[in-house]
Amino acid sequence: MIKNYDRVRFFLFVNSYSGKKISSQLKERLNGEELTKAIKRLANVLDFKYRQVSNFVIFDLKPNSLYQRFPTSLKIYLEIEKEVAKVTEEKLDKYSTALEDYQRQLLYPAIERAVGNLLENVESDKKFQKLLETEIKSATNTYYKVAYKYKLPTIRVVPFILRIIS
Repeated sequence: MIKNYDRVRFFLFVNSYSGKKISSQLKERLNGEELTKAIKRLANVLDFKYRQVSNFVIFDLKPNSLYQRFPTSLKIYLEIEKEVAKVTEEKLDKYSTALEDYQRQLLYPAIERAVGNLLENVESDKKFQKLLETEIKSATNTYYKVAYKYKLPTIRVVPFILRIIS
């Protein structure tokens, strides 16, 4: 059970916005021995195996999907993380309106988008809006439950982790 938990935990981390952000920042800022030390600290701070983290950061190797069908909670978590990355990219695009639309927010718009993507076959706009509002609360709760259960960093703690390991 513990081995599977660790595999799921690492899989979620490397497919999260936080994991991608930390990896890219380390590769951009550090090289050689400094990078190796930072990877060791990251593995220690997040309680991962050094070899896994090293393969992810240096070679961009990610573990394969663990499940043919993800549990709903993990699917929601991964969908939200994917949308956080998209919102962030849009904010960096100078032609996008995302910066004005979302200002400093990242997580709420990502949750809203992820829930909207997961809602299918809703015929009426009123019904969609009602479902969206209730599902956003549920998805937010699920997101934080998964992050807590698997002890994953959220976007709020990424800068703190980067300061610790750099």
